[in-house]
Amino acid sequence: RRIWRFPFHFGDWCAPEGGARDWIARGKWVGTAYFANSCAIMAEIASLLDETEDAAYYRRLRTEIIRSYRRVFTDGYGKLKDEFQTAYVLPLFFGMTDGAETAAMADNLARLVKEADNHLTTGFTGTPYLLFALSDNGHLREAYDLLLQDTCPSWLYEVRSGGTTIWERWDALRPDGTVNTAPLTKGKKDDGSGGMVSFNHYANGAAGDWLYRRVLGLEPASGGYRTFRVRPMPGGGLTWAKGSHLTPYGKISVDWRIENGAFTLALRVPVGSACELTLPNGETHSLRSGIHQYQSPV
Repeated sequence: RRIWRFPFHFGDWCAPEGGARDWIARGKWVGTAYFANSCAIMAEIASLLDETEDAAYYRRLRTEIIRSYRRVFTDGYGKLKDEFQTAYVLPLFFGMTDGAETAAMADNLARLVKEADNHLTTGFTGTPYLLFALSDNGHLREAYDLLLQDTCPSWLYEVRSGGTTIWERWDALRPDGTVNTAPLTKGKKDDGSGGMVSFNHYANGAAGDWLYRRVLGLEPASGGYRTFRVRPMPGGGLTWAKGSHLTPYGKISVDWRIENGAFTLALRVPVGSACELTLPNGETHSLRSGIHQYQSPV
């Protein structure tokens, strides 16, 4: 009874496989997972506001939704009855899995990516979290293999095609330079979308979040970056990453490089903030304001 049942849902919108009707048909998987995540957010907000009854209600509701997702959509051991990438990504990223179930779901997601020749098949609702679901559950190599693909659908295909932004549709520009204005729905001349072509769109570009939080390694641990984490996860043959973020406390900057078998990192921590640094070899440091430099084996 906690499964999403409303008549319409965009579902796995703009997935590279299938058409609009196929994406919409996946609405109950997508809607149910996001329902659980919305309850987690509401429980956290209620806790911060000391609304203990509301917090307990939303935690309980989330538990019921997760139980329903597991019972209706999976075999109970981490394998979906109807498999597609987004349906694995969302439970993993939203923390809806436990123990061996988590590992099984991550392994099955990695298998689906491999079966797609190391390409994604996620729509708007799964793509922002796909790389996280892989890298944070023992499949960092697969995440980089996917990130660095340069054939459609992929981010680097857009770079190879001359893109300077990230598009609404992976195939918005064809290899011959023509614009894809084909309708979204299979078997129909016109679905009313007018081809739906945007060359500057947030959804697939949301993967930039993973570049900051996992490649560079920077993410907040509390509001306004008063406390933050730096935990780079190098891979894919990358030998350096450099980036910064302007916080209310000042500028955080991270610069790491791999040279001669050594990982070197330079980090700036603003005054009034604190950082928990984790190097790729697992070494940790609690840091206050200042400029810090560390080196470790790769």
